[in-house]
Amino acid sequence: MGEEIRVGRRCFVSNLAWRTSWQDLKDKFRDCGNVVYANVMRDESNRSKGWGIVEFETAEEAVNAMNTLNGAEIHGRPIIVREDREDREIKDFSKPFGGKAFSAGMKKEGEEVPHGTQVVVHGLPWSYTGDQLLDIFRGVGDIVKGDVAYGRDGRSRGYGIIQFASPDQASHAINQFNGTELEGRVLSVKLDGFA
Repeated sequence: MGEEIRVGRRCFVSNLAWRTSWQDLKDKFRDCGNVVYANVMRDESNRSKGWGIVEFETAEEAVNAMNTLNGAEIHGRPIIVREDREDREIKDFSKPFGGKAFSAGMKKEGEEVPHGTQVVVHGLPWSYTGDQLLDIFRGVGDIVKGDVAYGRDGRSRGYGIIQFASPDQASHAINQFNGTELEGRVLSVKLDGFA
């Protein structure tokens, strides 16, 4: 046996119809395995960008989805399903993010966070990175910065902080995600009382 090629558990799905939602993706991809996360990316005006991410419990299920659903139709459009390459590349946080230079850091001393714009997300799956956290909330509004909190041992502490461009977007994130389930854990999304 040669070396096994490692495939991520996430599929990148493109050529989506504008009205295809994350729920539609989840329903379609459920035939191929246990979908733990599905999202359709949206722009500032909440219009679909025509692509999304579906994450399975195992890599085998993701491969099955790529083989089975590439070219399948949702809302009359043949979808393109391939491996999400971002799954294994650690992204460079210094790249401009949403038009702003993006720092992965938490609140710095003396840095003013506008009141009501920062939320704390508890109940994250332990494996989640800051990037995956941002992926979830990207469709809600303009993210100024955000990251998962890590302990001294380098492990996730199961929560993260996200700062949005406006209090409206922060409250929208709370309404949309507080109490939702992710990989068997229930998310708690609240305004950051310390910001």
